[in-house]
Amino acid sequence: MLSAEKLKFLRQLHRITQTELGKEMGITKNFISMIENRKENYTEDWCKRYVNAVYTIAQRKQNDNNIEEVEEMKEEVKKITSK
Repeated sequence: MLSAEKLKFLRQLHRITQTELGKEMGITKNFISMIENRKENYTEDWCKRYVNAVYTIAQRKQNDNNIEEVEEMKEEVKKITSK
């Protein structure tokens, strides 16, 4: 099971806010803050849910970024081919 510090590091590594994570997990950002600051205990199952939520959000953000990049490339191709 990951420590509270490692959970927080994982979330921050993926540039995910406590609010985003809370929304994905169906809990408040305050509860996530309490976990990350060792003011609340958590189970191994909860830890797994946290990690899965982080990776779900990270994947979604990556997909959104990929879509934006593809759209930008399409625009560049249009500019090149219309000359």
